Amino acid sequence: MTQLVSPVDTTILTVMSETNLPLPQFYARALRTLLPVVDGTLPPLEDSTHAQLQRAIDDLYLVGRMLSSLGVFSDNEGIDEVGEKELVFMTVGWTLGEAEARLSIGGPEARKAALERSDTAFTSFLSVLETYKLVPGGAALPADPGQRREAKIAAFRRSKELREKISTALPGHPDAGSNPLAFILGLLPSDKPSRTSVNEEEPDVREPALLLLGLLADLTAGSLSNNAMELEILAHAPEPTQGPLQDPRARRTEEPDGTWRLDRAPGQYKPRELISGGGRVLRPFTILPSTSAMSDRERLRADVFRSGHRLPTMTIDEYLAEEDRRGNIIRGGGQASYDAPTESELLELEMENDGTAGAEEAEEKKRLKDENWAQFTDDNEKGAGNTMNRG
Repeated sequence: MTQLVSPVDTTILTVMSETNLPLPQFYARALRTLLPVVDGTLPPLEDSTHAQLQRAIDDLYLVGRMLSSLGVFSDNEGIDEVGEKELVFMTVGWTLGEAEARLSIGGPEARKAALERSDTAFTSFLSVLETYKLVPGGAALPADPGQRREAKIAAFRRSKELREKISTALPGHPDAGSNPLAFILGLLPSDKPSRTSVNEEEPDVREPALLLLGLLADLTAGSLSNNAMELEILAHAPEPTQGPLQDPRARRTEEPDGTWRLDRAPGQYKPRELISGGGRVLRPFTILPSTSAMSDRERLRADVFRSGHRLPTMTIDEYLAEEDRRGNIIRGGGQASYDAPTESELLELEMENDGTAGAEEAEEKKRLKDENWAQFTDDNEKGAGNTMNRG
């Protein structure tokens, strides 16, 4: 069958919604809605942030349905047959997977469903790339810890190179450290009316689009691995209690507003009045959830066995703030710290850029580090500091 129009002809195809925007501009608008949520500009726990995230997800699903109904991508064509304006729409699956992975409200079951939808979107994205032979099959990270670390280091190296190439190839030269959503936006037209001349040549975006798809493929492997780990945790999480637990010993007093309270008025006790500077508990207290919603206090009253007298309370945020003030919070660490490249590995990566000032500086740092270590080993014999097991 002969195709009469291009699937992404911006003068013909419009999104059938409340806004008659062309499909590329509608996708760009969804990305602009999503970008401040993903890059941390908006507070993640606010209801308004989740509402904006949900709007972006709804628009992305609409874009995906339009692409499917129009048959933009086919198993019977090669990558050379795909127009440069169509390549950017291969990123819809990745964008949707990232957006779904950000949904964190509604409890464990809702979170699990969001992660499963994220996996489906990421898998769909990889399937499109495999159809056009842009990536080999089986993009998941290996199970062996050593091989997994090597794969992540290799992906980190490719990601750095691809970001620099994309930044150079894209019109406007965005920052190489930008969020990939910013790169996708660089391939799409603005949702504002264009004022450029009709005779002005449009920039070639085919090369940066193909580079971007390779970058997103590497990022997808890590995202699928993170989703799998969180789903494993959720699968082994304890079931929530089915009913409230009543403690007959609790003496409750009724507040003027008609609610029952077990603790004193908020703010009567400060964290320093409950925990001494040396970490000794000065008086018993109950740690509440970080939110101060009344429903959480009511759940605490009903679900927790406690002493017969009223206890002061401290939220988890107040407790962590007090521990941070006392210097008991360790920064960094965890899985992200374990997977991150070491200082020596980063220096070796930088040294590969022969002829650049950064490579020379990295080489000098590596040399000084090796000299310092050699001097230390010469001055300190192996086992010299072990005084615990001497006879």
